[in-house]
Amino acid sequence: MFLEVTRRRNPALVAAAVELHGSGEIPSNCYVLDLDTIGRNAARIAQVAADNGLTCFQMTKQFGRNPVAAKVIAANGIPEVVAVDADEALTLAAAGLKLGNVGHLVQPPARRWRSLVDRGPSYATVFGFEQAKLVNDAAKDAGRHQSLLLRVVGELDHLYPGQRGGVAFNELEATIARIAELEAVSVAGVTAFPCMLFDEAANAVRPTPNLDSVLRAAAVLRRVGIDEPVVDAPSTNCVATMAPLAAAGVTHVEPGSSLIGNTPLHGFSDQPEEPAMVYVTEVTHRDAEATYTLGGGHYARARLRSALVVTENGEHKARAVPLAAEAIDYYGSLEPPIDQARPGDTVVYAFRSQVFVSRATVAAVAGIGSAPRVVGLYDHVGKALAGEAYVARTRIEGEA
Repeated sequence: MFLEVTRRRNPALVAAAVELHGSGEIPSNCYVLDLDTIGRNAARIAQVAADNGLTCFQMTKQFGRNPVAAKVIAANGIPEVVAVDADEALTLAAAGLKLGNVGHLVQPPARRWRSLVDRGPSYATVFGFEQAKLVNDAAKDAGRHQSLLLRVVGELDHLYPGQRGGVAFNELEATIARIAELEAVSVAGVTAFPCMLFDEAANAVRPTPNLDSVLRAAAVLRRVGIDEPVVDAPSTNCVATMAPLAAAGVTHVEPGSSLIGNTPLHGFSDQPEEPAMVYVTEVTHRDAEATYTLGGGHYARARLRSALVVTENGEHKARAVPLAAEAIDYYGSLEPPIDQARPGDTVVYAFRSQVFVSRATVAAVAGIGSAPRVVGLYDHVGKALAGEAYVARTRIEGEA
């Protein structure tokens, strides 16, 4: 989906990925992060958010909870992170990042709330009274007070499979009253997901019913005496959506894919954020039907369209076959087969990503456009790999 826009708007990233893979400095099945472009994207988002009175939490799951990228984003105006689950929160906190919101998409296990509360998140999102009680007990043990966001679900809301949960709108006021009786927590605001989605037919980002639910929920909070509630409205948060969200009454946003320039909107129109990530792998084999590439980093909702195969005879653009939802991505498939392709040839993709659910490596690279330098290699959930010793295993045996 993003190959052509990346080649046009950030050709140095593609060139650096090809060079680093060809030299053995990065392995196959590797996402390459352009740290300098990520920093510029973060600065643009942070400035527009501030201009509109919005607070940003950075979402890192799309690029593998990468601590180097997260620190670059923090240094460029978005210091707090939103964590998709407890592991992500603890990984980023250990790297020195400030936790802004924990618990939104995935409620932490009951026994891990104490570890999270100890790290002082600005907000903990809960799906109901029972989860609020768990946070309350953890906060009491820690001698802390924890502010809560309630995830609210309206009758017409859009919910992804595997992501259901929250306070039903008609139970909101009663839930707030029960939580008010707890000692170490208090309700500070509301959230929902997804509040904005890309409409391909209209080539625009549109509000979902979830946004209406969260705004109505904020009105309930005001009515029961919670002044100036947090109104957190994640999904497709980028420069283009800041002003409309602020005008609607939103106070907090969670940019993620926009930090690497790959929301669906960015695939169909040029936006202020530039492409900052590609996926690099290699040809493994071919047959009469397709050329196959080493997998591990593909994603069923990636909107995969094409790939660039670099052979000794030049570059070849190929049609990429989207991954079936039920498939394990042992290989990627390119059709029709490329006669010039040989095992080991570099292949570059650019698509929608959720690196944290992959088996891929992440290379954080600085100096793209001048002197590309691998700052570090990480696994798909932000753990540092053993640098040169790791890369050496990817080199052809016997190569100097």
